[in-house]
Amino acid sequence: MTIDRPIGIALVGCGRIAPLHLKAIARSPEHARLVAVVDPDPARAAEFAQEYGAEHACTSLEEALALDAVEAVVLCTPNALHADQVEQVLRAGRNVLVEKPFSETLADAERIAALADETGLVLAAGHTFRHVEAVRTLQDRRAGFGRLRAVSISMCVFWDGPQAPWWATRTREEGLVLTLFAPHAIDFLQLVVGEIDPLRIHVEAARFQPDWAAEDEAMILLRYPDDVLASIHVSYNQKRTMNRKVAHFENATVRVENGDELWIDDEPVVMPERAPVDDDALFNDGITHYFATQLREFALAVRGLPNRSVLHPSALRQTRLNRAIVAAAQHDS
Repeated sequence: MTIDRPIGIALVGCGRIAPLHLKAIARSPEHARLVAVVDPDPARAAEFAQEYGAEHACTSLEEALALDAVEAVVLCTPNALHADQVEQVLRAGRNVLVEKPFSETLADAERIAALADETGLVLAAGHTFRHVEAVRTLQDRRAGFGRLRAVSISMCVFWDGPQAPWWATRTREEGLVLTLFAPHAIDFLQLVVGEIDPLRIHVEAARFQPDWAAEDEAMILLRYPDDVLASIHVSYNQKRTMNRKVAHFENATVRVENGDELWIDDEPVVMPERAPVDDDALFNDGITHYFATQLREFALAVRGLPNRSVLHPSALRQTRLNRAIVAAAQHDS
């Protein structure tokens, strides 16, 4: 599906995830146009604006929101800034796609979700890993698989210390791997389980690396109504990347492997060609297509067309579950 004209975007925050969003915008001219790049470091903002063809390099969100051509904002800023910046964007009458997590607290998530309802603007969360053919095929064929019995997810990558300075100061109450990485797994779990919440949650968390204060390894066990069981393992310590999501249904075992392969009863159904750089790393240019698909769905939502964006009601549910998981880790561990 196409839109009548591309949406004008300001990208805020020129950190580690920004280039993937910017490449996605550059590769989607029919859906988006980069109007402005924002970073408090003027040299960095200018560098990114020049590299990715933005008309404006700004040093503040206010400066970007003053531009009439900006219809939507993509927020790639540190987690603690998300909720207040989302509120600022919505109150300025613009739509917003915010990198996960949706917010740091449930109260903030409820506040910005209520504001999205009030304004009628699009508020979407950047749960990028669902925006790929393998997951979409699972969604489209879900009804034929029958009753869900269990979900097992293992997502492991190796980060040798903080990937951004603020990672190092995360507390156990804020969470590290549980709030920065586990949301990818939680998003898949909610996509498969549907609009139900767990009855019980148990979490064991550990820290293996000394250069941050919060957990870098965790196991999560959940029980849902109708005896649906789920387990999630997330790690920042595995030198061999793993991204495996398995859903056990009454009529099939469905596995999403390496993020973009779909196997049904061990038969390959979606097997995309993989760039060489994608073999051993979870985050690299080989996943730009995830971001491009996510951007397209966001543009469709902004234009009021059918879409698969993770809109604020789903993002609020995920925040509620994510905060419950972090709380359980404090109690259980």
